[in-house]
Amino acid sequence: MKSVFVSAGEVSGDHYVASAAKSLREKGFDGRIYGLCGEESRAAGMVEALWNNDILHLMGISEVFGAIGAVLRLLWEMKRYILKTRPDAVAVADSPDFHLPLVRSLRRNGYGGKIFYIAPPSVWAWRKYRARTLARRVDVCFPLFAFEHDALAARKCDSRWIGHPLVEEFMNLDIKREEVVKNIKGSPVRDGAIAALLPGSRRSEIEPLYPVLSELYRSLDGNGAVPVFSVAPGLSAAARKFLTERLAASGERYYEGPGRQLMGAADVVLGASGTATAEALLLRRYMVVMYKVSFFSSIVGRLLLRGVKFALPNILAGEYFYPELIQERATAENALACACDWLGESARNREKRTRAMDDLVAKMGCPGAAGFWAEQILGELE
Repeated sequence: MKSVFVSAGEVSGDHYVASAAKSLREKGFDGRIYGLCGEESRAAGMVEALWNNDILHLMGISEVFGAIGAVLRLLWEMKRYILKTRPDAVAVADSPDFHLPLVRSLRRNGYGGKIFYIAPPSVWAWRKYRARTLARRVDVCFPLFAFEHDALAARKCDSRWIGHPLVEEFMNLDIKREEVVKNIKGSPVRDGAIAALLPGSRRSEIEPLYPVLSELYRSLDGNGAVPVFSVAPGLSAAARKFLTERLAASGERYYEGPGRQLMGAADVVLGASGTATAEALLLRRYMVVMYKVSFFSSIVGRLLLRGVKFALPNILAGEYFYPELIQERATAENALACACDWLGESARNREKRTRAMDDLVAKMGCPGAAGFWAEQILGELE
């Protein structure tokens, strides 16, 4: 019986792994699927979770340095287990600083099975040398966007793409604003524009951004808007504890359902860069993107990522379609100004911006990405 080892380091990567595992089962794969995963994969019952990926919810360079001992131990344990059990395939998702060393180590130690990379590292913006590892060590890459696919293919990687998995998930998404409002906790909800505040998915992301968003909450509230924090189900235990303790102490409104539900019910979205920017675009919601990391991470980032846009809609548009407030610009004052600009726009201008969002969504490809991944994996295992 065939077997697949999976590894997901981030919340987004865990979502892709859960989707791929579900599609594999739907297409008749009855072998073992096991490895490193997060809350979504465990809850779905699609993956035999041998390790929890909480330790890899890291963002900045200094955060990685702080956990390097535990990360190296995890790498060693996983490599040893893969070489012992010899799965027919290894499928990793996202988290290149963890997965590229794992892939190299497996190949150097004689692992001869297929290796697939879902959401491989960007080789078009920076650290382009990583394409060499992908071309030499990985059998098939499944990028999320067409521009990533083109960059990988140009560097002789076996890249296969039809679209972003979120395209299918958002096609028939039915979000009822009244249901979301009914489940908002904390301070009472009054009439007014709802502002969804997204503090992030990792504790290392939430800690520096929450104070800014809390100040922004008070400013929005004072301006007649209805700010609501998102406490997403996929948060790690540490991140959830950190956030909910502060929300309970402050009495700030929050929503504990899927972040996309709150975003869909909102009039404007503000918060952490990441998958949420793609979700905001698919929901046709205007987002103020905020990104704040430790001082050391920001210094290194400025040197390596000068001129690089962070938000996916901005990359697709080739311009700052959504405002990006990075590091010292990520202040409550700046975010409030951006939100008020949008909320004060005329209906005509909002409609024009929404049509532009339609054009950007079209660049995200066709539905059925997870099923496509499963088909490709099964085809390679025949």
